[in-house]
Amino acid sequence: MPWESVFPPALCRQRPVDRRGMRRMPMLSTAAAALVALAASSSQTLIQPAAANPLAKAVGAACPPDAIALSPGMSIQAAVEKARPGASFCIKAGIHRLQFVAPKAGQKFFGEPGSVLNGARVLTRFERDGNAWVAPGQTQIGVKHGECAKTHPACSLSPGFFIDDKPLQQVASKAELASNRFFFDHAAGRIHFVDDPTGKLVEAAAARFAFKSPADNVLIKGLVIEKYYNPAQQGAVQGEEGKGWRVERTEFRLNSGVGVAVGTNGAIVDCRIHHNGQLGASAGGTNILLEGNEIWANNIYGFDSAWEAGGVKIANSDRVTLRDNHVHHNVGPGLWCDIDCRDVIYEGNTVEYNAGPGIFHEISYAAVIRNNTLRENGQAAPPWFWDSEIQVAASQDVEVHGNTMTVRPGGRSIMLIDQNRRRQAGGYYKTQRNNVHHNDITFLGAGWTGGASDARPGAENFSIIEKGGNRFDQNTYRVPDGVRPQFVWGHTLMDLTGFRDQGQERNGTLLPYAKSSE
Repeated sequence: MPWESVFPPALCRQRPVDRRGMRRMPMLSTAAAALVALAASSSQTLIQPAAANPLAKAVGAACPPDAIALSPGMSIQAAVEKARPGASFCIKAGIHRLQFVAPKAGQKFFGEPGSVLNGARVLTRFERDGNAWVAPGQTQIGVKHGECAKTHPACSLSPGFFIDDKPLQQVASKAELASNRFFFDHAAGRIHFVDDPTGKLVEAAAARFAFKSPADNVLIKGLVIEKYYNPAQQGAVQGEEGKGWRVERTEFRLNSGVGVAVGTNGAIVDCRIHHNGQLGASAGGTNILLEGNEIWANNIYGFDSAWEAGGVKIANSDRVTLRDNHVHHNVGPGLWCDIDCRDVIYEGNTVEYNAGPGIFHEISYAAVIRNNTLRENGQAAPPWFWDSEIQVAASQDVEVHGNTMTVRPGGRSIMLIDQNRRRQAGGYYKTQRNNVHHNDITFLGAGWTGGASDARPGAENFSIIEKGGNRFDQNTYRVPDGVRPQFVWGHTLMDLTGFRDQGQERNGTLLPYAKSSE
């Protein structure tokens, strides 16, 4: 049966966006919009000292004896300017507000337990405006950038406005004000909101970055970095311009754009990255490592995740390793490498309950996706074959093996997708020579596996799924009694017998199981 008879072709169309390349149809549905609200509302309970959360890694670091001590109220940047390249700094416990640091080469920043870099200004002056409140004198200027979901049209304007650490949603006009919302009238310098500020901590993000410079070999370790007014696609720690930035055991939360970004020879290790406005972490360059991080509940401001939002996004990169990360409940993809990524290893990660695909390798080249655990991703329940546990789109030479996954009812396990997408350098990306084997897949209900193309007849890639050397074999499919696994290959829907007739899963295993009555 042709898939076009079941799924209208309009559901799978890609669309052009910014410099990050061509992307597919908008993904943030009504279901995902609810996940945005849930992620934002969860911030109050999840933003707590690591000691209060036994599952979280503690932040904080021991300062070397020769480190320059910096107490709250001191200017970190002034100390950096006086110090030599390679100097070490000890950021003492307490809240360091509105700090911006442009490191020199080789400088190292250690945070004592309890040290917080906070990019927000505390607001204490309020006026009444009918049934609403107003915070006057707001002169901070942000950068409008990014595409918003239709449900959150003001996402790219958000400076971050917080009452007792809870982020409020920005709206586009005073008429839309309600509890947990605010409107920023930039022309008048006034923030309007409904919730009573009396006796509460009220803050507005004002500083653009915590750390940013083109210097190489910067180390940041043991800090909490929160509430910066960084734009989308840039980190509160923006280390993508220099080489060799390493960020360890640091917590990033409630920043307006990306939590943390690194570039060539960069590493993000053992960090807690959550409740950031657009994206948890990003990177671009050569020789990049993300290891041992917990990354959750990002995209609280409702960016369109078909544009770019969610857990991790890496682009235009070679020799990337994503290892032993726990990536969950992000409003968008979990782990995503896009646009000419090469030699990427995704291994040992636990990726679960994300609105988008769990692991997404897009318009890229050689990768190994192995020994990961994935659970019930694609929570936004998009149409067509999008947002599988593992999604390989317009990419070639990807080895997918040894992964264990649980697929939500109606979800997709492992999907190869081709859309006849053009390369900027000419020609087309090819979904070819991908090898999917020895994976263990448990379906909780009906679900899909295989390769799908929406290339039109006569297009260069029309038969690339079937004739491009793609292979599924020796995978195990566990399905509830009475449920038949469903497959797609190219433009045709089929059952397991039909899939085998296409030369796939000749040695695959189907294991029905009795579904629990609970």
